[in-house]
Amino acid sequence: MKKTLALLASLAVVASAFAGGSGEKGPSKAPAKLSFFSWYSTETDTYEDAFLKTVAAKAPGVSVEIEPVVWDKMHSLLQARIAAGTMPDLLDFKGQDISKYGSVGNLLDLSGSAWLKEIPEAARENLKIGGKDYGVPYSALFQGVLFNRAIFDKYGLKVPTTYDELMAVAKTLKSKGVTPFATHFADNWNIGNITMQFAMSEVFSENPSWGNDLYAGKASFEKSEGYRRVFEHVKDLYDNTWSDTYRVDFSEATNRFAKGQAAMFVTGTWINRNLKEFPGFDYGIFPFPGKKAGARLIFEPNHTWAVAATTASPDAAKEVLKAVVTDKALAKVFVDEAGAYSLLLGVTPSEPYPCDKDIDSYKGGNKIVDVSIGNNQIKWAYQEEYSRYITEWLLGKKTLDQALSAATLYKDKIAQ
Repeated sequence: MKKTLALLASLAVVASAFAGGSGEKGPSKAPAKLSFFSWYSTETDTYEDAFLKTVAAKAPGVSVEIEPVVWDKMHSLLQARIAAGTMPDLLDFKGQDISKYGSVGNLLDLSGSAWLKEIPEAARENLKIGGKDYGVPYSALFQGVLFNRAIFDKYGLKVPTTYDELMAVAKTLKSKGVTPFATHFADNWNIGNITMQFAMSEVFSENPSWGNDLYAGKASFEKSEGYRRVFEHVKDLYDNTWSDTYRVDFSEATNRFAKGQAAMFVTGTWINRNLKEFPGFDYGIFPFPGKKAGARLIFEPNHTWAVAATTASPDAAKEVLKAVVTDKALAKVFVDEAGAYSLLLGVTPSEPYPCDKDIDSYKGGNKIVDVSIGNNQIKWAYQEEYSRYITEWLLGKKTLDQALSAATLYKDKIAQ
């Protein structure tokens, strides 16, 4: 499973090329071999090969050994590597992982690197720890409610701006024999994902530090009107989706949605890649609306580069990151294959996705919000766990109050 490429080139030639650039010192002259935990291969076909070629051209003398991992399964392996003192030099995280590892000294401080300016400050802001950069967000996803434009046009439906309006749209659709929402509750992560979307509208929009208050004993799930609504929203989707949702996975839900078997899908733009298989399917996106109007479209820093604090070759690792964030051709390979959005200015997909015009309208109106606000406080493992309590409630094994109370108690079993 490991891919290794020895990256050799003339130091003299590259040094002269760098001399006319940013003014930073040239590449390290001592050869360096770096290990890299990468989950790019789970979303792309050729990105890792293109990445190695970029490093060969821009960071000579550095070799990179790729260790393919799956994001949601890599953390237990990484914890073991940290304990053994064999942490990989380079890491491919999600933005939400930076606080988990950076706050306990596992990541290298990258602050002051001139090439960081290639990534917008707004994208890095919520990933900083103590004002310092420990992660470099490379791509972004957007989350909200995808909708079938043809179905909305057919029934004269308008994009809802409040939760009551959303439920009114669902009621109209149901009366026309149309399933309002596509869901795939066979995947527990689907519930985890949508609950954070709901929480960004109902909880963190009111109190951006709600998760910190939970850990401080100043808040609880069962006493939070906002989180009670979050759980209830899941039930509303459950009551307005396919009866077999607990047997439907992401692939099946996507196929049904693209074929018009549901009008809306609370999800993220990771679905773009799948929907490319249905040419002509026109879909838009809007923010999941809360009780009050004014919900913002969720922005998620996705693939995020980091360097282990224990690396023996920090300069070489930084050279690799510089090579990556200054290569727009490489970034274009990624966005074309992954259906994601690049954080490098001027990098757009070769073929825009149908929802892109909606995303641009929210970006232009400053109506987006970084989900790292919620994810940094209620981490993914926590979201997955309380999603199981929600399922137990929906299937009659818990009451709503029991599910909420269980969610509060779980805070004692997981580190903030």
